[in-house]
Amino acid sequence: MEFLRLIRIGNLAMLALAQSFVYFFIVVPLLKMSDFTPSLVIWQFGLIVLATVLITAGGYSINDFFDKDIDAANGIRKTPNISSWTMKTVYFSFSIIAVAIGVYLTYWLKLRQLALIFLLTSALLYFYSASYKRLPLVGNFVVAFLTALAVFIPAFADYEMQYAFRDIKLPVANARMYNLRLVIAITGAYAAFSFLLTFVREIFKDLEDMEGDRKFGCKTLPVVGGIRLAKFVAIFLLLLIFILLVLLLIRFEWWNQWISFTYLVAGILVPLFSLIIYLFIAEDKEQFRFASLLAKITMIAGILSLPVMYYSGL
Repeated sequence: MEFLRLIRIGNLAMLALAQSFVYFFIVVPLLKMSDFTPSLVIWQFGLIVLATVLITAGGYSINDFFDKDIDAANGIRKTPNISSWTMKTVYFSFSIIAVAIGVYLTYWLKLRQLALIFLLTSALLYFYSASYKRLPLVGNFVVAFLTALAVFIPAFADYEMQYAFRDIKLPVANARMYNLRLVIAITGAYAAFSFLLTFVREIFKDLEDMEGDRKFGCKTLPVVGGIRLAKFVAIFLLLLIFILLVLLLIRFEWWNQWISFTYLVAGILVPLFSLIIYLFIAEDKEQFRFASLLAKITMIAGILSLPVMYYSGL
């Protein structure tokens, strides 16, 4: 149980689910509509998900290694009762396995440059834990960017998508090209949603851990700019997400599909609006912790919207 806490098994399951939903509910259907055969077979895609999960688990482990004292000072999220040696071993062994999978996929199976992506991601997670997270907004951006990258990888990895990325600047000439662009657009939208909401969650965590961060010299946004500024940035980003979703809803007239419309409003828009209102009164650790939980639930709802929209015909 301590090991499962260390690698955040729930978060890893959510990540694997997100990648699977993006590939099987966006990439594969639109490729088949364009008379393309998806280049990834199930076991190859499974290797991509496995490598992503391993890198993420290693990132959690090395983060706990560097944050043992800060977590103890904050007294909210207790570090698992695992030795420092084990934490470092988990990070390096998982990262090596993930990069090896990337090398196999890239050079033996001739897929996209996954080896380089996995290597850079693993390195970024190490430097994030060691230093970036102690800088205002830098650490928040790194985690949000890597989350968005993980969501976008299923579209990037399929070899058939090379035409869409190669010809992205050319005018849309036919339905096949349009569908390939649509894969990028929809996946990019989900990646952007993940980026913004993850960025907000990282700010909530900084607000939650403000006491310990200040004690150990971490210059996070709440420590440097204060609680009010951090809340303002979070509210601004949440409003941006809310407005963008409403604009998409209006642009594509989603109300014509009542199942998807009801889900999007009740499962995503209402929680987002509630979170914005709640932030105006949130002031202490427990309240920021609840805000982080509500943001996480909204992210899960966003992931689950993919099968809902797919099966409702949106």
